[in-house]
Amino acid sequence: MCASDRPESGPTLQTIVSRVEGEEVTLTLYNDDADQRVRDGLRSYFTVQTVALRRATTDDGHPRDFFVLHDDDEYLAAASLEDVYRAVNPQSSMLATTDPGRIGYPDLLREIDQTVFTDYGRQRMTIASREIEEHAYRHGGRLHAGFQSLSNAKPQTSLYRNLASAGNVETHLYGAGDWTPPGNHVLHEYDDPEILKSWFVVLDPAEKGHERALLAEERRAGEFYGFWTYDAEIVDTILDRLEAFPATTESGL
Repeated sequence: MCASDRPESGPTLQTIVSRVEGEEVTLTLYNDDADQRVRDGLRSYFTVQTVALRRATTDDGHPRDFFVLHDDDEYLAAASLEDVYRAVNPQSSMLATTDPGRIGYPDLLREIDQTVFTDYGRQRMTIASREIEEHAYRHGGRLHAGFQSLSNAKPQTSLYRNLASAGNVETHLYGAGDWTPPGNHVLHEYDDPEILKSWFVVLDPAEKGHERALLAEERRAGEFYGFWTYDAEIVDTILDRLEAFPATTESGL
């Protein structure tokens, strides 16, 4: 379906991205023994977000290899270097898992709320989507995922099929209808520019308090600018906009 098939009222997905501004938080790595490859990988991941990455040591040098996330002097969360690197490493086995209950996303990364990012590629977008997919599996609700074109969901076929069969998750997939994803999904097939330029994963939870969303705009080929948030008001704004793209069919394969 094309642009003329839906209303123009309300902020577009791209307008919502432009309205959200991130506030920088600091992520400090203490007493690390990491090699340069690991440090470079972490810096590459976080420098395209509103996260300042620092290194420090404690007086006694212990514990080793741990992160602390803080907003000025306010402590937010902590996690081991190993857990954080596993989650953000593009070669991580987390990307290959088809079991949404085994994703294992660190709580520290969940605390980076309403974080703005720039210059993400598709692989990074997949990593950033994992926490929301895992949360949907654990808490239930309607999971809305926009892949631009439905064929972009092919690498995640097994994961989304398992989500759809979990019993507590209703999966809504958005994109140009160039492929029919197997599984019991509600499809929103649109070749509208708003959908073609957006990547999103949005959880409309079974219970209030579990809202979360990732929304990004492709501004250059293969490069995304956007944010993720746990703010219920922002999540509701995105969900309201998605109502402009009603279901077209169910895959049910």
